[in-house]
Amino acid sequence: MRVIGTAGHVDHGKSTLIKALTGIDPDRLREEKERGMTIDLGFAWLRLPGGQEASIVDVPGHERFIHNMLAGVSGIDVALLVVAADESIMPQTREHLAILDLLGIDCGVVALTKIDLVDDEWLELVTAEVEETLARTTLAGSPLLPVSALSGQGLPELVATLERLLSRERARPLTGKPRLPIDRVFTMAGFGTVVTGTLVDGELAVGQELEVQPGGRKVRVRGLQAHKKKVGSVQSPTRVAVNLTGVDRDELQRGQVLAAPKWLTPTRLLDVKLRLVPSLPKPLAHNTEVTFHTGTAESGGRVRLLDRASLEPGQSAWAQVRLADEVAVARGDLFIIRLPSPSLTLGGGTITDPHPKQHRRFQQRVLDNLAVLERGTPEEILLQHLQAREPTDVDGLVKRSGLAPDEARRVLARLVEQGEVVAPNGQGGSLGPQVLVITQTGWQTVVGQVRRCLEEYHAQFPLRRGMPKEEVRAKVKAEPRFFARLVEALSQRRMVAEDGPLLRLAEHEVRLSAEQQVQAEELLQLLRLAGAAPPSPRELEASLGLSPELTHALLQRGDLVEVAPDLAYDRETYQRLVDRVLAQIRRGGSITVAQVRDLFGTSRKYALALLEHLDEQRVTRRVGDERVLF
Repeated sequence: MRVIGTAGHVDHGKSTLIKALTGIDPDRLREEKERGMTIDLGFAWLRLPGGQEASIVDVPGHERFIHNMLAGVSGIDVALLVVAADESIMPQTREHLAILDLLGIDCGVVALTKIDLVDDEWLELVTAEVEETLARTTLAGSPLLPVSALSGQGLPELVATLERLLSRERARPLTGKPRLPIDRVFTMAGFGTVVTGTLVDGELAVGQELEVQPGGRKVRVRGLQAHKKKVGSVQSPTRVAVNLTGVDRDELQRGQVLAAPKWLTPTRLLDVKLRLVPSLPKPLAHNTEVTFHTGTAESGGRVRLLDRASLEPGQSAWAQVRLADEVAVARGDLFIIRLPSPSLTLGGGTITDPHPKQHRRFQQRVLDNLAVLERGTPEEILLQHLQAREPTDVDGLVKRSGLAPDEARRVLARLVEQGEVVAPNGQGGSLGPQVLVITQTGWQTVVGQVRRCLEEYHAQFPLRRGMPKEEVRAKVKAEPRFFARLVEALSQRRMVAEDGPLLRLAEHEVRLSAEQQVQAEELLQLLRLAGAAPPSPRELEASLGLSPELTHALLQRGDLVEVAPDLAYDRETYQRLVDRVLAQIRRGGSITVAQVRDLFGTSRKYALALLEHLDEQRVTRRVGDERVLF
């Protein structure tokens, strides 16, 4: 089902024309009927000669209600520009045209209404003025049809033209996931909460689970209605009313989006390609405060120009928009910005990245990346998004890319196969949602960082088995989950080796020189002679003139056993002490610190340190003042 959106100056006959075409009065509010003008969005539908139906969105023409016009123009396929023949082009006509032009809507028809109030000569002049005005917009060359809603003159020709235009396919960035910007929220007795909007993507079905963003509220579709008929499902693009369960009327508002769960992530920062209206009286300054419109959402914000100091009317630029309120948008969505006071449409364009980092201005690398995102192939787009935030999981990358999920995954699989992207924890080529991916360049960079880090550590501490893993991770600034996958992948490739909490290069081995081997033997011999009450390692190093690194190497190699921070035994003595303690416990059922002291003829300091060490190793267990077997 296709969507027609009206545009035009207040009191030029949009609502009257729609009623003449459809028999439906789109003015639904009492104050609208009292004033004789459309204040909020009105809706109707038109049955075409071929039997199909088209939704019609009637938007306000008055300048004070222009924000409602922006909500209505989102998602339309054909613009129906209404110009009263007795008044011709007026201020809101030009503003509506500028908005249609900024949103890239190039399919439309002009209805010259109220022709019964003018003569042929005047009508000819008005037609020429409208053609001249259209020539500078995306609607240049659109058909102009004189009509009268009162007499019916020209209406059959208008309907036939609309049907012909609606038969054309409008290019849309589709993802295949349902998305409906909410423009109305109300309650119906016996049904509950109802929202309406134009389904711009995907399909809705009764019973479907959805998510409201911003907010993240989970809801379910209780019922669907299109053109006042109950339906089981509806496909985009079409106007639809959705009866929801799981949410109250006061929890929803215009500007929120009904979407597939876990798809749209709200944002306050956007990268955009901005184009200004040519007729603006002066350039747009950097950091200008604006009102931002996209879909049915509206928010205050500021425009940061990224590639120039100011932007001239009619020119384009890269910009970041920082919003006061969150919006739920996707890459490729269109937007409009206006001055909040005095109210004036400034420009509009396309959202290039809905979740960027904050950029510094005048950075060529940033501008080049944005250009790729704007015009690139799917492969280039995915790579660009990945480079901007790598490593990342597949699901997050697919969401940020703005591509249809199935297409994004196919493209990503192709990039992995070609070696441009690495999936370090992908099993058998699987690219599940939580699989981490990184560009080949990024992968080589982080692998090089790990290797250099370990090389430097081994050079500084050649007698140590390896570097603590957490220290390596901190050095290369890797996120914990990715670092674990990185180590796993490098271990599988035999580039590094894990040794408990330590990490080393696969080729690294601790080797003592001949001199160091002699020193090690001397140290161990002294400890054997000292028995249960040895001097501390620090005292031994000082007396023998040894390097602490040699002691550390003997500890890591297992020749020394550290019982306490300043107490170590040679392996032989340690094992003998442990065996005697265990034998005593088996004979008597338990042992005390005093008994250990007496057993070895040493002091309480050594006895307590040994027992506490055995407790830590879960060899013994303390019960009161005694130790028993664990």
